Amino acid sequence: MKRFFPLLVFCLAIVIALSNMQTAQAQRSPLVLAFYYDWFDENTWSPSKVPDLPSPLYVSRDPSAMARQIQQARGAGIDAFVISWWGAGNPTDDNFKVMLGQASAANFRLAVDFELTSPFYNSKDDVIRSLKNLLANNAQHPAYLRVDGKPVVFFWREQQYSVDEWRAIRDQVDPNRQSIWIAEGVKEQLPYLSVFDGFHLYSIAWAPDVATELQKWSPRVKAYGADKTWVATVMPGADNGKSSQSEKVIRDRRGGDFYRETWRAAFSTYPDWIIITSWNEWVEGTMIEPSVSYGNLYLDITRNFAAQFHAGLPTPTPTPTKTLKPTATATLTPTAPLSITTYLTGTGVLATISETLRVRAAPNTDSEILGRLRQGMTVTLLARTEDWQWWLIPYPNPSQNAWIFSGFVNPEGDLSSLPILDGNPTPTPTPTMTPTLEPTSTPTQTSTPVPDTATPTLTATPTTPPTRTPAPMFSFPSLKDIFPFLP
Repeated sequence: MKRFFPLLVFCLAIVIALSNMQTAQAQRSPLVLAFYYDWFDENTWSPSKVPDLPSPLYVSRDPSAMARQIQQARGAGIDAFVISWWGAGNPTDDNFKVMLGQASAANFRLAVDFELTSPFYNSKDDVIRSLKNLLANNAQHPAYLRVDGKPVVFFWREQQYSVDEWRAIRDQVDPNRQSIWIAEGVKEQLPYLSVFDGFHLYSIAWAPDVATELQKWSPRVKAYGADKTWVATVMPGADNGKSSQSEKVIRDRRGGDFYRETWRAAFSTYPDWIIITSWNEWVEGTMIEPSVSYGNLYLDITRNFAAQFHAGLPTPTPTPTKTLKPTATATLTPTAPLSITTYLTGTGVLATISETLRVRAAPNTDSEILGRLRQGMTVTLLARTEDWQWWLIPYPNPSQNAWIFSGFVNPEGDLSSLPILDGNPTPTPTPTMTPTLEPTSTPTQTSTPVPDTATPTLTATPTTPPTRTPAPMFSFPSLKDIFPFLP
């Protein structure tokens, strides 16, 4: 027995270490974050500039206002603010440093949303210097958000540089990958996950059906690696109607119901983290902090859903299946949906391009790029794909068609009349069996995106997260299981 004793001690150490790892993972709550802006002053709070007013009014440089907001966020179950940052040597950095001190005193965390559109970045070298400065200074503060010991950095408009350029930037700034970088964007920005560690959508207010849209994203992100972080977005609504922004986005809050629906939609994707857009983006009307119109309503809603998320979402259940029992009679199905090669003409629906956008030969990012459309240009939408991801437009002239991605397009009319193109060649009718369905269980009802009218005020079908029995905890094996030769 003595000769086996060292081996016994070693194996017991492994078992204990595995148990501690399991316990640590079980105790690590998923993160609830909120985008935060620290550039408001006395001139901000005008009814002509913002759709609502904070209660009370404040200026971002006031430490007491920072302390109050941190306590409100902690009370609502928010773990950290993600603060827009324009680099060192400007008010966003000054206020961020003051807020780090307030957060440290309150056991709260802050992270940076690194804005590539900062007016203080004139070149790629400026970006590299700023990132190095961030990781060497602010990110070393005890109140800076860290996950697994690594500081977290969100990015805004990282698509200003190519994937290869970002790889070179990160090799200079973070060669050993000792920080966590979260990219943002739409489907065309997913390839950035070959350099970045996670992905989020800043806004989800544009989606006709938030649940249907968000459920596409977790598999897209995880396709780049199981370790990639999927950050699901929740929003109370949106209203930038009083801003100078050319693209107007208005999503009715419906007394808090839209916010609740986005939380349920986020839950249905089983995200790693959830981020709220936003704590205080007053100009775009996405704020949840206390206001004159809504009081503490959105903090109360946040508290309820954040507690559910921190407690751990139930494990998803398998989707119920159906048993098909075909009849003996075969019939012809003569329908033939439009194909992507179909040329369409007509008045269509006018739309405005919100960002520089590629025009492609087919509705996917692998197809040939035919040209680019500039921000502010007007196009005519002739048709769409079934998933609402691509629009068909006349291009490069009225006698030809091409495709553009829907994420950077602002329609200005009724979309319900647009035909749906299935993305496949027009099929030839073939004999099919007429089945009789005998469901083995009640099928799950899913929602289908429905286009709205000219204003972007849309509604979404609530989605309740599926229930599931939690996975069993780790249990210690017996010594007999480890060493079957023991008496």
